[in-house]
Amino acid sequence: MTMERLIAGLLALAVLIAAIRLILWHRSAPGASALRLIALLLLQPLCATLLFLTLYPPPVAGGSASLRIATAGASRLAVRQGGGLVALPEAGTLQGAEAAPDLATALRRHPGARQVSILGEGLPPRDIDAARGVQVSYDPPAPPTGLVSLTPPPAAAPGEAFTVGGQIAGLPGASIALIDPAGRVTDSGVPDKQGRFRLTGTARAAGNSLFTLRIMSGKRLAAQAAVPLTVRDVKPPRLLLLAGAPGPEVKYLRRWATDAGFHVTSRISVGGGVLLGDAPISIDTATLRRFDAVLIDDRSWAGLGGQRNALLAAVRDGLGLILRAGGPLDRTTRAQWRGLGFALSGNNVAAPLALPKPPAAAMARTRQGIASADMPDDMRLPADFIPDVSRLALSPAGDQAVTLLRDASGTPLAAWHAAGLGRVALFTGLDSYALALTGHGALYDDWWRALLRAVVRPAPGSASLPGISWAGERLILCGIGGDAQVERPDGAGAALQQVGACAAFWPATAGWHRLHDKGAATPFYVQPADALPAMRAARNRDATLMLRSTAPRDGGISLPTPGPAWPFALAWLIASALLWWFERSRLGRDQPTRSTM
Repeated sequence: MTMERLIAGLLALAVLIAAIRLILWHRSAPGASALRLIALLLLQPLCATLLFLTLYPPPVAGGSASLRIATAGASRLAVRQGGGLVALPEAGTLQGAEAAPDLATALRRHPGARQVSILGEGLPPRDIDAARGVQVSYDPPAPPTGLVSLTPPPAAAPGEAFTVGGQIAGLPGASIALIDPAGRVTDSGVPDKQGRFRLTGTARAAGNSLFTLRIMSGKRLAAQAAVPLTVRDVKPPRLLLLAGAPGPEVKYLRRWATDAGFHVTSRISVGGGVLLGDAPISIDTATLRRFDAVLIDDRSWAGLGGQRNALLAAVRDGLGLILRAGGPLDRTTRAQWRGLGFALSGNNVAAPLALPKPPAAAMARTRQGIASADMPDDMRLPADFIPDVSRLALSPAGDQAVTLLRDASGTPLAAWHAAGLGRVALFTGLDSYALALTGHGALYDDWWRALLRAVVRPAPGSASLPGISWAGERLILCGIGGDAQVERPDGAGAALQQVGACAAFWPATAGWHRLHDKGAATPFYVQPADALPAMRAARNRDATLMLRSTAPRDGGISLPTPGPAWPFALAWLIASALLWWFERSRLGRDQPTRSTM
């Protein structure tokens, strides 16, 4: 039952009780006029009706009234044109504008508004959901200039390479540098034609640190941003290496995985039931639960037999699986791998693989080192030597697969897709070990680290943390427990507001915060409120444009708007005064006789 119906029921009950009282009084009062009783009986429901209309005035047609919403960067000239202006907090104080903490509040105050015109840079994430129920009109300003996108690196292990990506706009000829906390340039480069860039660095000791991304336009500093990096010692991932035959590819894979921090268990078949490597293990559900990823070649895959079902069941339970082609695939294996979601279109033969040329710095070191006179003749390589690495001419990309690696010509080398709680990846490169033998160890490391990182079993209870967040702006934390808390930079704790399966948090200050959940502390960095202005403006602009493109064309459904209440309040006051006076007057009553003495 709504409050409106409850009030109406109470007023009706009061009128009924008053009518019974009046009727009983009339019966016990000799000489009372029937007209007086009728007047009093009519005034009681009239007063009750006017009181109800005062509390709940009848609605009027809402139409498709428009409301103007001022956001950050709203032009002072634009806000003066027309009425119905609401200023969100990002717009600051505007003369003649109604201040509102968010768009949802503004729409509740103006229920008849079915169309909103956005002024300025656009709506922040806080207001996107509220704007989906109305028609959005938005004439965007010019695209922002500067750093419009930044992707900080995920948590890394000591000694691991990390990547920082992003995009700049409106700065032709700009150069970009990544600077470590000590002030040294870690990597530098120039963006491509679309303004995208990618810089790399190496994680050092465990802890939290801030790198600096510096963008120069000529000799002028165009933009600068803090890039947070968390380096932590983690439990070594457990890798099971299955090979159908010994060879250099298996040898160098095992060596690389051990050096990269994996706990490697290998099982290599040499035929006749003889196995090399570690102690023999059985491929079953209990055994595979102990591993985080499995790397298997086509020959070992074909020899699994019935154990293949246990392996795929473990993948659906969260295990990572990498399929490696050691050469042309037989018909059965090719069909089975297609059934896992990979297209494998093309010729089933070895084909040349286009490798990127070594950078100038690496070529200079090659000239100074490898070409020296004291090196063996078979190690004297030309400065621009590129190893002979081939690939299987079968494309792993498909409708369900995400391309992970490409060669220098853009040909897909590896792809992955989800399978239940786990992931499956397919690598079509052959003889990749040659990279490690010819001074291309960094590329070899990038390939295999990307493959394993894409599929490895995630750590239990890992929360989904925001990539970039700002002080004073709500952020959403997902994958956490109900008793999770955030520790602020000053050490004070902050409770989280549960929102479905996630939780909301409003950071008041910038700096490193810690999410305490399930006995683990996960750090994340909050940018200052005035940091990355171009990125925030581009985000709001793009999000608001998407709302405009999906808005209804008919102006929305007309909602009723409550009418003014003061006429009913005035009428109720007059009727109540009249009822009060009439009940106490002598009209309609027998006048008492005066005694004469």
